[in-house]
Amino acid sequence: LNHHLARDARGLFHMVRINPYRDKGNRIQGVVVTLVDVTTLAQAEEHQQVLISELNHRVKNMLAVIASIASRTRESSDTKEEFADALIGRLHAMSRAYGLLTRERWKEASVRELLQQELEPFGIERIELDGEDVKLGPQQGLSLSMAIHELATNAAKYGALSKTDGKVSVQWSIKDDSFTFGWREKDGPLVKAPLENGFGLTLLQGEIGYRLGGNVETVFHKDGLSVQIAFPANHKEAP
Repeated sequence: LNHHLARDARGLFHMVRINPYRDKGNRIQGVVVTLVDVTTLAQAEEHQQVLISELNHRVKNMLAVIASIASRTRESSDTKEEFADALIGRLHAMSRAYGLLTRERWKEASVRELLQQELEPFGIERIELDGEDVKLGPQQGLSLSMAIHELATNAAKYGALSKTDGKVSVQWSIKDDSFTFGWREKDGPLVKAPLENGFGLTLLQGEIGYRLGGNVETVFHKDGLSVQIAFPANHKEAP
C-alpha cells in the first residue's frame, strides 16, 4: 500500500509505503512501514502542470488574437487576394516573434532583434536603427513586433519604402521606466492624414494602448509618416 503525504512544514513531500510482514506459514505478523522522500518527483510533476497550464493559456490567447486579426483583416480587405496577403503577413509577424521568444524561453525579447527580423524583408539597409540593448517582456515583444510589421507594410505600400530613395529611421530607449519608440519616414511620396484610420493603424493602437497601457502619436509630415510609441516598461501584461 502506497500513500502520498501532503507537503510538510519544510516543504518536503513523502510517500508512505506499507508492506505486510509474513511468517513461513504466510501469516501476517506485522507490517513494514517505509517513508520515502519523493520531493524531487513531486516538484517535477508540479512544474509540468504549471507548464501545461501556461501552454494552454498561451494557445488560447494566440487563437483569440488570430481570430480577431482574421476578422478585422477580412473587413478591411476589398478582395480575397488582398485579404490573404495581409493575413499571411500578420501571421508571419506573429510567428517570427514567437520564434524569438521561444528561443529566449519566453522570458524576454530584444528590441533590435525584433526590428531586424521584421524589417529584413523590406530592405534593412534602407532603415537606420538607433537604440540601446533593450529587452522587453513577452507580451510587450509580441505587441511591438505586430506594430513594427504594420508600420513597415504601410511604408512599403504607401510610404518611404515604396520609393527607391526613401528611408526610415527608428529610435528607441528606456528612461524612467518608460519605453519609447520612434518611427520616422523621409524622402517618400507626399502623404496626408487619412479621413479615417485603416485596420493597420487601429491594430497598432490596440496593441500598444490596450495590451500595454501605452499611447501612439501619429503625424503625417509631407515627406513621410512619423509615429511615436510609448508604454510603461514595467507594465503588467494583459492576459
